[in-house]
Amino acid sequence: MKKWLYPLLMVVVVLFTASGCTKTYNDIIPSTTILADVAANQWKTDDGGKTYYFLVTTPELTQSTAESDGVVVAMDRGNGVFEALPEVYQNTSFTFLYEPGTVSIEASGVNGAPVTLPTGTITIKITIIPANPTN
Repeated sequence: MKKWLYPLLMVVVVLFTASGCTKTYNDIIPSTTILADVAANQWKTDDGGKTYYFLVTTPELTQSTAESDGVVVAMDRGNGVFEALPEVYQNTSFTFLYEPGTVSIEASGVNGAPVTLPTGTITIKITIIPANPTN
């Protein structure tokens, strides 16, 4: 009885292993990345210091792109590490807004805390990721 059990078990293992093989294809979708350096003195405020902002001109961000593609923004405080926005750092909330031609980075205090802006030059990375819109 053991003589036929082992070959049968081997056949079953081979069948399950072979039937689980599938070939996958990874399509590469080209994205567009824009880098912008922002000096500490480029932050502006219109509300007495409750919120600060700066604008990055992005001609790559068209009306069509703004409506259908993904936009990701990250900030490097000068240490070589990009941190995705939105985020809270030192009781300051950093967020972004975008429209065709412009990305706005905003900083505001959390729960009424004073805004702590970066003291040196930072680098902003804006990545536009193509997408297929569905209605």
